[in-house]
Amino acid sequence: MPRNPRIHTRSGALVEIVNRAIQGRRLIRPSPRLNAILIGALAKAQQTHGIEVYGGACTSSHFHLLLGGGTVQDQASFMRDFTVKLSREAKRLHDWTGPIFPDRYRDTEASEEPEAQMARLRYCLAHGCKENLVTSPLDWPGVPFAEALLSEEPLRRIWIDRTGYYRAIQQGKDATLEDFTEHLELELTPLPCWAHLARSARRNLVLDMIRDIEEETAARHQAEGTVPLGATAVLTCNPHEYPAKLKSSPKPHFHAFTKKAWKEMREAFFYIAAAYREAADQLRQGVLTVAFPENTFPPARPFVEPIWAMSTPAPERLEPG
Repeated sequence: MPRNPRIHTRSGALVEIVNRAIQGRRLIRPSPRLNAILIGALAKAQQTHGIEVYGGACTSSHFHLLLGGGTVQDQASFMRDFTVKLSREAKRLHDWTGPIFPDRYRDTEASEEPEAQMARLRYCLAHGCKENLVTSPLDWPGVPFAEALLSEEPLRRIWIDRTGYYRAIQQGKDATLEDFTEHLELELTPLPCWAHLARSARRNLVLDMIRDIEEETAARHQAEGTVPLGATAVLTCNPHEYPAKLKSSPKPHFHAFTKKAWKEMREAFFYIAAAYREAADQLRQGVLTVAFPENTFPPARPFVEPIWAMSTPAPERLEPG
């Protein structure tokens, strides 16, 4: 099955990233330790690649991130470093030997419309509530994105340089993990459509989202006669267990509020994709100086035959006996 193309119509646009653990298992189940690891991995990747993080959600089986800034290559490098670190630490924490994220992340670009960007943030904040696990985004035992958005204070956690630690041990040095532990800060950037607003105005908008999610959750439980499972059930679930039925939905092409904005993004996407295909066709024909569209990943260069192979006939095969 071909991978989804990583083509954005605007450089530095807000993008929603989604990645699911293998078979939907709960291998990134929230816990104080995993929360610290996840935030530290995000902070380290942000420090290295300069990507803006607007918000997100991390459930037991998958995560969502709202990212922006940089190029598609910067975002890919950010996700590579973050996912590899999270996967290695989660495997160690839950005694898992195989891969945790076998598939590449899915990225979906959002339009510049404030309604589209706010809808994606609200969707992330609603995780845990819409699955009937907690009554409020503030009760979620995972990474406290809701609290961070309200306070606009950085999330402070740790990042462990295990490579440096093991290298020191192999060299016979008296080292501990604390010697290779960094205390980092994850800065959450306001949504692009909120950049011009005062801090108090942004806080009120986030608070309105949280209250709306709480009211919607309470109304649903009242209508259905149910109660949330609670944070304890989330923290104590078996990380190796996988659901009998895995929820799956096709990746949306874009996140847009109006049909007009969606069509404009689609036209821009098709224009870039057509230019990419034309450049790829020329590359296959041997035109090595072809230029690909900006902010895209060119394919690998074709193999160049050595001169002797092109001018020398292939040796005849000897018959046995």
